[in-house]
Amino acid sequence: MIQKRACNEVDKHVGGKILSLRLANGWSRTQLADKIDVTQQQLQKYEKGTNRISVSRLVVIAKALSKNISYFYEGLEAADDSEPMATQHQRMCIEVSRNFMKIKNSEHQIAVNTLIKSLANRSMVDIDNH
Repeated sequence: MIQKRACNEVDKHVGGKILSLRLANGWSRTQLADKIDVTQQQLQKYEKGTNRISVSRLVVIAKALSKNISYFYEGLEAADDSEPMATQHQRMCIEVSRNFMKIKNSEHQIAVNTLIKSLANRSMVDIDNH
């Protein structure tokens, strides 16, 4: 009899990192799913930690997201199991992404993207000056 493997906190941690990177890149679930050759439903299961990701699939995901494999395991030792995976920052990224996708005017999309880049660059200057 084959036992179904239960996903654990490692799967949720890795999935959360994938979700965060996808949102940071401004990609829809469909866009990343196409890049890694899985269905968007499968990607959603990876992001939620309900399906375990094989090492070979993680290599493909890491390449698509321009990260080293080790990135997905960073912070795992220090992860507090009592804290939810979705931080306030992640929720905000999701909200920004959803709202951005509702903008149909391409000029407005470009303007929003330019604003975000400008604010991000300004933040980096502020960090460097402190």
